[in-house]
Amino acid sequence: MADAACNEGSRRRIVIVVLLVLLLPLQTSCQQSTTKKLYVVKEEAHDSIIYSYKHGFSGFAAMLTESQAQDIAGSINGAAELTPTTRGVDLTTPACFTASISIHYAASYLSIKPSSVHRLHTTHSQDFLGLDYTKPTGLLHDAKYGDGVIIGIIDTGIWPESASFSDDGLGPVPSKWKGTCQTGQEFSSNQCNRKIIGARWYDKHLTPKDLEGEYRSARDANSHGTHVASTAAGALVPNVSFHGLAAGYARGAAPHARLAVYKACWGQGDCSEAAVMQAIDDAIHDGVDVLSLSLGLPSSEYYTSLHAVNNGIAVVFAAGNDGPAPRTVTNASPWVISVASATMDRAFPTVITLSNSTSNFVGQSLFYDTDDKNYNCCLFGTPETSNVTLAAGKIVLCNSPSSVSLISPTILPEAGAKGIIFAAYAFDILDAVESCGSMPCVLVDFEVAQQIKQSADENTALLVKVTAAQTWIGGEVLAPKISAFSSRGPSPLYPEFLKPDIAAPGSNILAAVKDSYKFKSGTSMACPHVSGVVALLKALHPDWSPAIIKSALVTTASNEKYGLPILADGLPQKIADPFDYGGGFINPNRLVDPGLAYDVDPKDYIALDCDSANSSCESAYKNLNLPSIAIPNLKQPTTVLRTVTNVGQADAVYKAVVQSPPGVQILVEPSILQFSLSKKKQSFKVTFSMTHKFQGGYLFGSLAWCDGGAHYVRIPIAVRPVHSSSSSFHCKHPTLWSPNTTIKHQKSKEAALESIIYSYKHAFSGFAAMLTESQAQTIAELPEVRSIKPSRVHPLHTTHSQDFLGLDYTKPTGLLHDAKYGDGIIIGIIDSGIWPESASFSDHGLSPIPSKWKGQCQAGEAFRSNQCNRKIIGARWYDKHLSAEDLKGEYRSARDAHGHGTHVASTAAGALVPNISFHGLAPGYARGIAPHARLAVYKACWGLGASCHDAGIIKAFDDAIHDGVDVLSLSIGKSGDEFFSSFHAVKNGITVIFAAGNEGPAPRTVTNALPWVITVASATIDRVFPTVITLANGSSSIVPKDNNWYEIHHSSCLISNGEKINASLASGKIVFCYSPLSVSITSPFGYVSLAVKAAKEAGAKGIIIATYGLDILDYFEKCGAMPCIFVDFDAVGQINSSGDENTTPLVKIAPARTWVGGEVLAPKISTFSSRGPSPLLPQFLKPDVAAPGSNILAAVKDSYKFQSGTSMACPHVSGVAALLKALHPDWSPAIIKSALVTTASNDRYGLPILANGLPQKIADPFDYGGGFIDPNKATDPGLAYDVDPKDYDLVVNCESANSSCESIFQNLNLPSIAIPNLTMPTTVLRTVTNVGQDDAIYKAVVQCPPGVRISVEPSVLQFKQGKKKQSFKVTFSMTHKVQGSYLFGSLAWCDGAAHYVRIPIAIRPVVSENYADL
Repeated sequence: MADAACNEGSRRRIVIVVLLVLLLPLQTSCQQSTTKKLYVVKEEAHDSIIYSYKHGFSGFAAMLTESQAQDIAGSINGAAELTPTTRGVDLTTPACFTASISIHYAASYLSIKPSSVHRLHTTHSQDFLGLDYTKPTGLLHDAKYGDGVIIGIIDTGIWPESASFSDDGLGPVPSKWKGTCQTGQEFSSNQCNRKIIGARWYDKHLTPKDLEGEYRSARDANSHGTHVASTAAGALVPNVSFHGLAAGYARGAAPHARLAVYKACWGQGDCSEAAVMQAIDDAIHDGVDVLSLSLGLPSSEYYTSLHAVNNGIAVVFAAGNDGPAPRTVTNASPWVISVASATMDRAFPTVITLSNSTSNFVGQSLFYDTDDKNYNCCLFGTPETSNVTLAAGKIVLCNSPSSVSLISPTILPEAGAKGIIFAAYAFDILDAVESCGSMPCVLVDFEVAQQIKQSADENTALLVKVTAAQTWIGGEVLAPKISAFSSRGPSPLYPEFLKPDIAAPGSNILAAVKDSYKFKSGTSMACPHVSGVVALLKALHPDWSPAIIKSALVTTASNEKYGLPILADGLPQKIADPFDYGGGFINPNRLVDPGLAYDVDPKDYIALDCDSANSSCESAYKNLNLPSIAIPNLKQPTTVLRTVTNVGQADAVYKAVVQSPPGVQILVEPSILQFSLSKKKQSFKVTFSMTHKFQGGYLFGSLAWCDGGAHYVRIPIAVRPVHSSSSSFHCKHPTLWSPNTTIKHQKSKEAALESIIYSYKHAFSGFAAMLTESQAQTIAELPEVRSIKPSRVHPLHTTHSQDFLGLDYTKPTGLLHDAKYGDGIIIGIIDSGIWPESASFSDHGLSPIPSKWKGQCQAGEAFRSNQCNRKIIGARWYDKHLSAEDLKGEYRSARDAHGHGTHVASTAAGALVPNISFHGLAPGYARGIAPHARLAVYKACWGLGASCHDAGIIKAFDDAIHDGVDVLSLSIGKSGDEFFSSFHAVKNGITVIFAAGNEGPAPRTVTNALPWVITVASATIDRVFPTVITLANGSSSIVPKDNNWYEIHHSSCLISNGEKINASLASGKIVFCYSPLSVSITSPFGYVSLAVKAAKEAGAKGIIIATYGLDILDYFEKCGAMPCIFVDFDAVGQINSSGDENTTPLVKIAPARTWVGGEVLAPKISTFSSRGPSPLLPQFLKPDVAAPGSNILAAVKDSYKFQSGTSMACPHVSGVAALLKALHPDWSPAIIKSALVTTASNDRYGLPILANGLPQKIADPFDYGGGFIDPNKATDPGLAYDVDPKDYDLVVNCESANSSCESIFQNLNLPSIAIPNLTMPTTVLRTVTNVGQDDAIYKAVVQCPPGVRISVEPSVLQFKQGKKKQSFKVTFSMTHKVQGSYLFGSLAWCDGAAHYVRIPIAIRPVVSENYADL
C-alpha cells in the first residue's frame, strides 16, 4: 500500500515505466536496476515498485516524486520524455495522488505520464439477440454455451455468492488456466469455483481514504463488476425479477464460460491506469481468451491492450456514456472492439389515469406499488424548481422540451411530492428512477405530457392515479434503437479508425447486483453482451484471431429490423449511422459464418506507432486491414487497400455491392473476387473521389461482398470531404371580451369605455380592456362571450441570401424580373417598428402608392408623418397596454429602438443599396427579397427584449386587414401559444407568414403551427467567414516575438451552471471553450452569449468556442475587436495537441474573410431552428418550409448588421410570397403556400440537406417541412392544394376529442400529411387544382415511410380545360405493428416533364393510442 503521508516537497506518485524492445519481456532485475539510478539503496528501489509488468510487456509502476520521474525519464538510453500532465491532472497541485507513466515504445524510446483515473461506464437481452437457451441449433448450442472459454472481467470485482456464479453442471477448470484465486477481506480461496476460476485485486496505488467502504479483496462493493460479469457469463437462474418486473430466467450471453476477475476499479468506479495495466498483464499470463473492460476515459486509450491482442486475446471495451454528443467515443484503438449501447424489445408501460379523462395515458417506469391511490395533479416545473409549498402532496409534471438530460427525481420526496411524471425524449435509462422506490416516477413522451397538462389546465381539481408498471415484450416495441447516452464517433484521437465497432443491448439490463438483481444502463452493460458472444465464437472457432472475430461481428451486424431502419435516440432522433453503431446491431447467429473476414497481422498494429503527420504513417493508418473505412479528410482521389480471407466455402465468387456516400464516388478494383482451396486471400483497392467539391461534414456509405447466397459481408464507410484544409391573470394585463359585456359589468358606460384600450372590428368583434381577475371571471360566465383569455407576451425570434435563392437582380428572366420586383404588393410587418432613415427604405424609382392602400402614417416621438414615403407607405404603433416602465428606452412611435423590426423589413423588401458590409465582411449590395414591394409597419413589440403583447398584435392584425396589405410577416411567437386571429387575415386573402421559433434542435418546439399560416424554419447559406488560427509550440524559436501571440486557457465555459472563467488563469490569454455535452443540447444562443461575456469579464484576449453548429456568428458582434471564433470539433484535437508535453501552445488569430460559393455545404437547417411536430397541433405537419436565417446581413438603424434566427428566415419567405402574389394576383394564400411547399428542395448538388443538431443528420419534414424554398420553381408548381376558408372555420370550431373533428383535421386540404397515431389502416382525402397547362396527366410517385404501406387511388390524374380539380385518397397501413416514432416519406404527382409536385408525410405508428414511445 502506498504511503499516504507525503508532503508537497517530497510527494511521491505512481510512475509506470514501460520498456518495449520488440515485445520481448525484460526481467524484474532490469526494472530494479533502472530505479537504482534514483535510489541509493537497492531495497529502496524494490520498495518503490507497486506493480510489475512482465507477461505481455516490460515495465513497472513505482511511487516516485515528480523530480524522480523526470530523472528516470532521462536515464534510459538518454531518450525519454516526461509528460507532466494529462487533461484534468496537474502535477503541481499540493495534494498527494497517484500517477503512472503510459508508454509508446520504440527500442530506445520511453514515454512517461501521470496515471489517469478512468471511470466505469455504467434478462431478456440474450433472447433478443437470438441466443435461445432451449434451441438445439444456433451459436449458443453449437458453441456448447461457451464451455472452456475464459472471460476476464476487469472491473470492480465480483459478489461470489450470487446465484449467477453457481458452477452447477460445469466441467473442470480449463487446463490452460494459469491464474490464481487471491484471497482478501471477506473473500476466501474457496469462493472461487468452476465458474469464477480466478480472482485478483490491485490496491497498492490507493490511500486509506480511497478504501473507505471498500473490501480489500476481489469482493465487489460497487456492484458494477458483478452486473457486468453476470451479463457476460452468468449461469441460468430461475425466478428472477425486479419487484415482479422482467420476470423469468437470468443468464449470461455465454452461460458456461468461465470467469477470471480482476478488480482494478474501486469506490465509485475509479479505475487507476496503473492497476488496469497490471490486470491486463496478469490476464495475459493467466490464459484468458476474452477481456471485457466496461471502463474508460475521454481522450485516453489503453495501448497496453495491444499486448493482449498480440497474445490472441480478443479485447472488448465499452464505447462510453457521453452521447448523444459526437466525437465522444472512447477506447478507439483499432485492435479492440468498441461497443455502443442499444435498447431491446422490452418496455415497462405504466398507466396514468386522470379523473376527468376517458382515456388512459401510458409512460414507462419501474413503479411496483400495487395499491391504487389518487393524487392531486399537477405542479408544473422541473425538479430543481419544485418547492415544498407547491409540490407537497402532488404529482409533479416536469415538462421542459428544451432539456434533454434526465434529472434524478430523488429530490422530490424532500419537497413532499407524491410522485413525478417526467417528459423525456428517450426511455433508455429507467434505472435512473429506481431510487424512487414505491413513489411513482414515470417517464412519458412530450405528446402525453402536453395532453396531461391540457387536462390539468381545464380542471384545477384534477386527480391522477398511477398504476404499477407491467412488462411488455415483443416486436411491437420498436427496437433496437441506439441509446441516447451511448457515445458517438468519430474518435477525437483516432478519426482514421471508424468507431464504435458494434452495438449491443445496454439499456435497462437486469443482472446480478450482490444477492439480488437490478437494472443498469450504459455501454458498460452492452460491452459484456459482446464479450459473451465473442466467447461463444471463440469456442466454435478456436483458431480465429481477434481480428477475424471483430470482422465477423462487424460485417454481419444488422442495420434494420422488420424492414425498419435502426434509429438513434438523441436530439433529434435520427436514423442511425456508423458513428452511432459501427457495423450495426450485433447478430450472433449470422456471425458464425461470415463468409469473408478482414484479418490483421499484429505487426501491422505495431507499425501504427509513428508520427501521424508522416506520409508513411498516414498510409499505415489508411490501409490497416480493418472491417471499416474512415477518411477524415478527403481532399483528392484517395485509394485504400484491403484484403479479405475466405473463412467459408472454399470455392466461392463474391461481387462488390457499393452504397456510396452522397456526393462521393467509389470505385472497387477488382469488383469480383474468386476464391478456391488454394486461394484463400484476395486483395482489392477502393478509390474515393468527390463528385462535387465542398467543405462538408461526414457522409456515410458501405461496401459489401455478396456471393448470391447466404453471405453479405458489409463494412461501414465514413468520409469527410474537405475542400481546403400556463399564464395567470394580473390586474393590469388586458383581456379580450365583447364590448357590451363589459358595459354590463362596469358601473357606467363611461367606465366601460375607459377600460377599453383596443377595439377589434374589421375581421371580428371584440376588444382589449384593463380588468381585474374577478371582473374577467364574471364576464367569462356570460353566454354571449365566446372566449376570454389574458393577453400574453410573445418574444421576437431573432445579404447574399437573395442570390442563394436564385433571385438574381440583374437577370432579365425569372420570378424577380417577371414579378416586377414585387411592385404594387404591400407587405405588413408586425414587429418592433422601423428606422425610416435607413437607405434600405429609400423610395427612389418607385411608382405611386398602390390605390388599394387604406392605411395611415401615425406620427409619434421622433417619427413624423412625412417619414412615410412610397416605400414605407404606412406606420402604426400600439402602446396603450404598456406601463411607463415598459416604455423606458423606447420611442412612443413606430420608430424602432430595438433593431429587429428594421432588420426584418429590409430583408423582406429593402431597396437596392450599394457598398454594404460589416467591417468589410460580406461586401456588396444589400437588398430585400421583393425590393419594389411596399412596407406597412405595425409596431406591436417593445423594449430591449422586444416583448410582443397579444393585445397589440391582435389590433395590428385587425388594422392590417383594414389597410389592405397582401402579405403579413410576423417574426414573433411563443411556445404553447397560437395566433388564431391570423385566421381572419387569411380569410381576407392575406398570406400570413410566421417564424417557427428558435428553440431547436429539440423536437416538438415549433411555434405558430396553425394550418392556414406558413411557418418558416431557418437554414444556412453558402457563405462563411473563415478565420485562420495559427498554432505554435511555446518553446519554438519560429514564433515571432510580437504582441499577437497568446497562450490558451482551457475552460468548459458552462456559465449557466454557475461557473466562472477564472480571471487569474484566463487574463491575457485566449479562452478555449470545450464542452461537448453543453452545446446544441438546447438552443446555443444562451451558451454562446454567456461565454463571450464571461471571457471579457475575465480579461481574456479572445475566445474560441468548439461547437456543432456555426450558424449564429452574430452573437460574436459584441466582441468588437476581441477575436471570438467558432471551431468544429474536428479542430479540437489539433488545438489540444499543438504544444509539446512540456509547454503551452500559443495561438495567433487572423481577421475573418468572406468565402462564398458551392464549396460551402449549404443549405443546412440551423441548429437553433425549432423542430416539429407541434405539441399543440400534431395533426398538421410543421414547419412548412425553410429559408435563409443564419448570419443574415440587413439594416439595423443607420448601419447593417448580422442577425440569426427564424426571425430572419420569415421575411425571406414573406418577400417571395409578395413576388408570387405580384405574378399571380388571383392565387389564394393556400395556393401560395402549396406552391412553396411542393416545389421546395430537399437536396443540393445531389447531396441531401442536413440538419445541424446533436448529432447532425439528414433533414426530415420536422426540420424543414417540404424543404428549402425554391422561388423560381414556385412560380409554376403545376398542381396546387387549395383550401376553402370555410374548411378553416371547421378547424377553429372543432374539439379535438371529437371523432368528426379528427376527420376534419385529417382531410384538411394541406400540402402535407401528418398522422400522429396510426393504429389501423387510415385513409386521407386530398384535392389538387391544376394551375399549369390545361391538358395534363400526372402519375403518383410514392416514397413510403419505412414499415408503412401507402396506397393512392386513383394513381393517375388527368386534367383538361373543363376539369381543373381532381380528388384522390391516400391509405396508410403498417407492414409490421410496432410502437414507434415518427417516420417520414412523401407523395409526388409527376407529369413526366417539369412538374414534380411533392408533399411531405409524417407517420407515427402506434399499437395502442396514448401509449408512450415504448
